[in-house]
Amino acid sequence: MTQHDLLYFVAGLFMVFAFGLCVQMRMLAGVALKRAAKAKFDGLDERSARIGVVQAVNGGTALETAGIEGEVAQHLAGEYPQAISHIRFARKGTMLFAVLLIAVIAAWRFTGGAG
Repeated sequence: MTQHDLLYFVAGLFMVFAFGLCVQMRMLAGVALKRAAKAKFDGLDERSARIGVVQAVNGGTALETAGIEGEVAQHLAGEYPQAISHIRFARKGTMLFAVLLIAVIAAWRFTGGAG
């Protein structure tokens, strides 16, 4: 393995690690919000809790929908704005690090890597 390959390997590992952290942040914050919704609204099923979390994270007009999902979204947006902002930040990071990983692989390939 040349120094050139090692540099791109380390850069690729960093991108994979950062991508994994972003995915983990999205999952953990989403599970926490879903559990908070199920604790607040007795009898809330899994699907409605998940949809309420998604609507709370999406914000905007999604918070004004009718039904239990809209109520869940409004509650979560009002009570847990920090967790919702974490999920939004992790969404951006997931997209960014996926693109950067592809860019690192492409740069490695077109600068003399893989043979």
